[in-house]
Amino acid sequence: MKKVLLIMAISALMLSCSSSSKPEKVARHFTESLAVGKIDEAKKYATEPTKRMLDLMSSLGGSSLPIEPDFEFEAIKDSIVGKKAWITFKNQEGEIEILELVKIDGEWLVHMEVKK
Repeated sequence: MKKVLLIMAISALMLSCSSSSKPEKVARHFTESLAVGKIDEAKKYATEPTKRMLDLMSSLGGSSLPIEPDFEFEAIKDSIVGKKAWITFKNQEGEIEILELVKIDGEWLVHMEVKK
């Protein structure tokens, strides 16, 4: 019985540690999708406020979003504290940007809000 409990505990620990998404991977998919103009694809990696912001941007003219088909995500640093993460990366112009992510229901999602 002890072996069964031990195996179940180890299995649960392994599953909790192997989240189906990692912040850097989510940031990569999000930014690369935006870079090629795939807003619906980027929304798969976004929180509800971020999805609304993307909808607003596309309703104002999706063509105003710069398309960079050769964009390659280059992560510089990540910081994870509890259910928040910050991924530092280079944007299309080579400038440093920070993308905030939050963990919701075990999944990392890009979180952007308009500050009031």
